Amino acid sequence: MVRNADAARRVLCVVAAVTLLWMPSAYGKTCTQRDAMAADAMTDHLDSWAKIGETFTKYGHCDDGSIAEGNSEGVARLLVDHWSQLPQLGTMIEHNQPLRAFVLRHVDATLNSTDLDKIIALATSSCPSGMDSLCQELKGAGSQAAAELAEESKRQVPSLNDRAR
Repeated sequence: MVRNADAARRVLCVVAAVTLLWMPSAYGKTCTQRDAMAADAMTDHLDSWAKIGETFTKYGHCDDGSIAEGNSEGVARLLVDHWSQLPQLGTMIEHNQPLRAFVLRHVDATLNSTDLDKIIALATSSCPSGMDSLCQELKGAGSQAAAELAEESKRQVPSLNDRAR
């Protein structure tokens, strides 16, 4: 049990470090209305890791609100429905490390629990050769998001005692 907690802490530390490295470049630019409209339009077409990379490069500075939710859905669809393409993401990350943080950040509590469970399961049992680190990070991000989703669900569902009053 302690070993799993240590591994989870290491994964979270790596995710935090990569996120911090990514932040200055993404926030150095202002998201204009034109950028936001283009970024929002791209969220409907995130059907490959290349398009995720393009979105990150062109519009990473607009990654907020509904645009961020669209990016999360695009990342989820690729992970859940096209897991076999994960090596393409791995190759892209080798040339663009901040993309790793972008992808991991979008395995979040805006996704549904079914998608999160599938991402965790795939990262645990179907990790492509040489991608153990990314799979561990995806598993960690998915587990954290699932826990947040479960906590949010608990807050929204009144307890039986509250209903009886």
